[in-house]
Amino acid sequence: MPASAEPSYTDLVYDVMRAADWPLTFQEIVGEVGRRRSVPSKNPKATIRGALSQSRQIMNDGRGHYVYMPHVLPGAVLRQPLTEKKPANHPLLYTEEVRLSLWPSFFENKMRSDRRPVRARLSDGPEFDLALNSPGRGAWGCAIPEPLHDLLVEKRAQAGDALLIRMVGGDTVRAEVSFEARRRRDEAAITQRNQDLADSVFQIFHERGAQDLPIWDLIPVLLARGIFHTDVPPEPLDQVLAADPRLVSTGMIGWTLAEHMTPAMAAEAEHRRSVEQMLLGTSIGQGESDDPIPLPFLLGGGSPAESMFAQIKRLLGGLGPTPDQNGEVFLEGLLGIGDVAPRIGDAGPPPPETPLERAQDIMYQAWQARSSRKRVQLARKALATSPDCADAYVLLGNETANTAEEAADFYAQGVAAGERALGPEAFLHGVGDFWGILETRPYMRARLGLAQALWALERHQEAIDHLQDMLRLNPGENQGIRYLLLGWLLDRGEDKQAEALLRSYPDDAGAS
Repeated sequence: MPASAEPSYTDLVYDVMRAADWPLTFQEIVGEVGRRRSVPSKNPKATIRGALSQSRQIMNDGRGHYVYMPHVLPGAVLRQPLTEKKPANHPLLYTEEVRLSLWPSFFENKMRSDRRPVRARLSDGPEFDLALNSPGRGAWGCAIPEPLHDLLVEKRAQAGDALLIRMVGGDTVRAEVSFEARRRRDEAAITQRNQDLADSVFQIFHERGAQDLPIWDLIPVLLARGIFHTDVPPEPLDQVLAADPRLVSTGMIGWTLAEHMTPAMAAEAEHRRSVEQMLLGTSIGQGESDDPIPLPFLLGGGSPAESMFAQIKRLLGGLGPTPDQNGEVFLEGLLGIGDVAPRIGDAGPPPPETPLERAQDIMYQAWQARSSRKRVQLARKALATSPDCADAYVLLGNETANTAEEAADFYAQGVAAGERALGPEAFLHGVGDFWGILETRPYMRARLGLAQALWALERHQEAIDHLQDMLRLNPGENQGIRYLLLGWLLDRGEDKQAEALLRSYPDDAGAS
């Protein structure tokens, strides 16, 4: 075999771990790799350590051995909460533990990543496939398979119930799914399992001396150590961490020990949470919220503050400008101080005048609605009010699309609606100020959704082109687009473009 065709040391490490029927020490891995191919580097052990560090499926079990994740997953049991009033009628949105158990190669490079559907079966019923796609609001999940739908209908499943997903052995990852009604939960056992889980995370932080770990780095370690090998699974990890006073969210799915939190870290965590709020519309890892559906990625809707700004603009327009009525004086009056309040009175802002304004007000209600069904109803009402309401298409893409193709179609309609609503003048004279101009935000949300859907469809260059043009429209960058774009450019090997992007934001202190 020519040298260029020889497997890399990382490939050899994987071969060794896949072939092993038991955990291996580091020295055993070095020996097995050496038997397959000599390691001519000056420091062979460092070479092997480097290969191990690049792996997302080979983990240290905490007892001095390394394990290959697909080998240790059988026997793990994960809790998948059901959050909707009628969960049979809604997509199944995976917790992080479930996603990384069903697809342990999720974060691997393309050569080793396998995102094909996982074969599952009901504990006393037929088999079906669990797919990995984005069924709504940017989350990872799938449409409810028919056998699972029938089970949930039969059991009259409701919010608060759960599916228990047991990983089973075989040549490929497989799962067994059963239903657990909330009224039949063993609360004492679950409480104990939650405590065990939090204790394990606490121990991992101390072992690693880590200041900050993302939840998707914690989960593989916990799986490798067998923490989920139990008949009574704990609550989802983010809920367990949020309930433990020893652990603190640092934003962006990161966690740290409360004892490690310094004033500087607290300030940075607050900044990250504010960015998270801006990107997602809610914070992750902050315990329960009014909205039972998580928002783990980049798609979100208009915030309450955005709705307030829209009302302020209408009120300003209703009052009419006067020499002494600048924005600061107006806001003092709005807050009930200064001498402007008496002139405003209790009338409040005037009602929306145009169909598009009325539709956008409906969408501000939709984004805050607690149930998916209500959100979808309001989005369709908004479109009936104005077909130029881009946010309505965004919400329908988030909530109702079962495939990336369907999502892309909704977002494309949203982009077209936004272009109609803004008109060509906005794209001539508003360049550089998009997002700062309130009316551009639905268009920008739709275009971000379209870019993500195109990327999922492997139309990578089109997706990158959208993000690059969005940065031209809004270089101030309120949506976190540059972080997403950076990852895409690196994934495509566009190093020069990635370097140029980094130079465009020299003061950005983000981890990306």
